[in-house]
Amino acid sequence: MSQVLDIAPLRSVVAVADCGGFHRAATVLHLTQSAVSQHVRRIEAVVGGPVVEKSGRGVAFTELGHRLLAHARTILAAHDAALTDLGAAEERVLVIGATEHGADVLLPGLTGALGKRLPEWRLRFRLDRNVTLADAIDHGSLDLAVMLDGSGLDPANASGVVALKWISGRTFSMPANDPLPVVMFSEPCTLREPTFAALDRIGVPYRIAAESSNLSGLFAAVRSGLGVALLPMIGRLPDGLCLAEGLPPTSRATVCVRGRAGVDADALAAVDRAVRDVLSEQG
Repeated sequence: MSQVLDIAPLRSVVAVADCGGFHRAATVLHLTQSAVSQHVRRIEAVVGGPVVEKSGRGVAFTELGHRLLAHARTILAAHDAALTDLGAAEERVLVIGATEHGADVLLPGLTGALGKRLPEWRLRFRLDRNVTLADAIDHGSLDLAVMLDGSGLDPANASGVVALKWISGRTFSMPANDPLPVVMFSEPCTLREPTFAALDRIGVPYRIAAESSNLSGLFAAVRSGLGVALLPMIGRLPDGLCLAEGLPPTSRATVCVRGRAGVDADALAAVDRAVRDVLSEQG
C-alpha cells in the first residue's frame, strides 16, 4: 500500500478542527502555520480531495474532511494509547494562566490537587492580568486560565466567589474633607467599575491617586500610603497592608476557568474542580 496517513499530519488536521483555524492549531501544536498547512495538504494528497475550505474568516471542513476527522481521531487515540501502554508516551504539558490575586494561596493548592487529578500532565503556570490571559486563551497560547471578574457576574456558573475588601497601608488615615484617594489597576480592569460603584452608592467623593499595571506596583502604592484599593481577598494580606475601616461593604468577585478551543475536556473539568475545592477551603 503506497498511501499512508501519517500521525503528525493527522494531528494537525484534528487540531485545525478543534481550534477553529490554522493559526490557533499551529500555536497549540508549537508549529508554524506553514507547517500545519503543509500537513493538511499532505493529507489531502493522500485522500484525493480537499478536507478544509475557507469560510468567512475561518475554515470549514468538507464532507470528505468530516469523514477523515472521524478516522483521524480513532487512529490518534489508538496510537497514543499504544505509546502509553508501551511506556513511550511523550510528557503532556498543560499551560495554565492565573491572575496574580492570591497566587501564593491558589497555586500551591492547585498544584497539589491537580497532581492527584492529572498525574499524566506536567503543569506550567503563567501569572498575568485578566485581559492578557483572555487574549492568550483566544490565541491558543494558554490551555486554561483561572480568571477573576470583579463585577461578580454569573456566580451560579463560576468556579467560586471571593470577597472584595478595601485595603490600605497601616499608617493611612482617611481624609476628613478631601476626596478619598484611590489606588487601582490601569485600564482595562474588571475591578475599576466595582470600586467606583461602591463609592458612588454612598456618595463618597474620590480621586484616582495612583494606577498600576501589575499587582506588586499596586501593593507598593497602597503600602506607601497613596490611597486605598478594592481587591479580592484570598489568604492573608501582604506585610504592611491592612483592611481599611469606614468604607462601604461591597459585593463578591467571581472566579471562572476558561479553556482554549480544543482543550482536553478532562483537564478542563479537573482544573475547574480543583479551583472550586481550593476556594471552598479558603471560604
